[in-house]
Amino acid sequence: MTAPIATHEPTLPGPAERRSRGRILVFVVAYRAERHLVSVFERVPAELFEDQRIHFLVIDDASGDAGPDLLRAWLDERGIGNVTVTRNPVNQGYGGNQKLGYRQSIDAGYDFTILLHGDGQYAPELLPQFIRTWEETGADVVLGSRMGDLASARAGGMPLYKVLGNTLLTRMQNLLTGRHLSEYHTGYRGYSSSFLAKVPFEINTNDFHFDTEILLQAMHVSARIEEFDIPTHYGDEECHVDGLDYAWNVTVETLRYRMHRTGMLCSLKYRQLDDPEWRSRTGGGPLYSAHRAAIETLREMAPASVLDLGSGAAVVAEACEAMGAEVTGIDREQPLPGRMRRFLKADLEAPLPVDPFDYDAVLLLDVLEELDDPESFLLGLRNQSQALAVEGLGPRVLVATPNVGFVANRLMLLFGRFNYGDRGILDIAHKRLFTRKSLLRMLDDCGYEIEWTRAIPVPWEAVLPGRLGRALGRVSSGLARLWGTLFGFQFLVLCRPRPGVEHVLGDRQRLAPVAEAQSG
Repeated sequence: MTAPIATHEPTLPGPAERRSRGRILVFVVAYRAERHLVSVFERVPAELFEDQRIHFLVIDDASGDAGPDLLRAWLDERGIGNVTVTRNPVNQGYGGNQKLGYRQSIDAGYDFTILLHGDGQYAPELLPQFIRTWEETGADVVLGSRMGDLASARAGGMPLYKVLGNTLLTRMQNLLTGRHLSEYHTGYRGYSSSFLAKVPFEINTNDFHFDTEILLQAMHVSARIEEFDIPTHYGDEECHVDGLDYAWNVTVETLRYRMHRTGMLCSLKYRQLDDPEWRSRTGGGPLYSAHRAAIETLREMAPASVLDLGSGAAVVAEACEAMGAEVTGIDREQPLPGRMRRFLKADLEAPLPVDPFDYDAVLLLDVLEELDDPESFLLGLRNQSQALAVEGLGPRVLVATPNVGFVANRLMLLFGRFNYGDRGILDIAHKRLFTRKSLLRMLDDCGYEIEWTRAIPVPWEAVLPGRLGRALGRVSSGLARLWGTLFGFQFLVLCRPRPGVEHVLGDRQRLAPVAEAQSG
């Protein structure tokens, strides 16, 4: 992306020039706004030009008109010094122009950025209200909504087809996102720099639905969004938006966001931006999940001690402790406080700080698929253990892993698609994928005796809470029992380690008498 070329000094102040917290950048996007740009600045409240916390940045997107020059002359005539005017040598598009402004705002150390259009469609008189809303609420996103009062929107000159289109798109988006915004499509908005630094806005579109994408990113990271009503003004400004193309792009992107949230595909715009608790392996424990089934199995087993390898958010560990078991968790990340009494921070692919078979039960729930070499890991558990005896089998091991042969994956492959996600079977963090047969073969090859295997259905309640989710869960449960290799979303396996060669060779008391008898 080409950097803007400055056409007016002073340049944007840098971080070293910070005078106090709460510094604000008013970012004005302009394209062919020669007739309106100066009048927009004439309407800016005069006190904002004198406030040391506030700076204005104007980026003209290679319009080729005299707008920037006229504004520069107007600023020079009045001695206004807190405005920087720049011009892009190559057109970046509406979204691309915003990327430039937000990146400069973050790099220069501003705390809040207000987006203002240079064509006069949005009232610059309301800039103080944006600032007050941000300061009073601490919001990450502040939206000036034109659709809080539809009569006001019509009175302000918004064409009827735009009122209807805006209303229908907003209702569709609220339905898909679970939010209740009055408008998604306002171009008058403000963002905190802490929010902008958190999301990858630079990979968003350069087109007009950039505003939708960054708002969806805000929802994905649970950013605080505040709205207030603004008047609508449609004058003689030139509209550069193709309405049908815009509506299509907004609809597709919102559907893509919804599918990403449900794990049906993975988009770089939202990948791994979620709260870690939402992404955790044991998250909320939906009714038909492998983790709920593992808890019920452990309730029947009633182990006195449990080792939870890859304990994640420790929901299963918490349930085990409620049953009276002593639980030790091992993972790379600390669980939430109060979830587990004993936790050891360690990499599972390095030597473990405990002997896993000193425990009555070992949990490997959604772990094997995230390892570089699960076979070596399983062999290492057996061969390095000092607790395994030659007589009989070791403690019970519960293994849960996704089923790559699930019907949805097969259908996607049939149509040439293979979409990773932020969670689910094709979680982007998964390094190995298993069918029922390949999982059982690996466990057998690595020296584990299989007691039983259970197909776990799709956890619909995690995707669709309420009656519909419960109904689909019951159907999915029945299908998983009927044909587990096709309709099982995950597999839960109960197995036990067999003693290995090292354990037999190490049992000197048994081998010595046999050797003496043969030599005699």
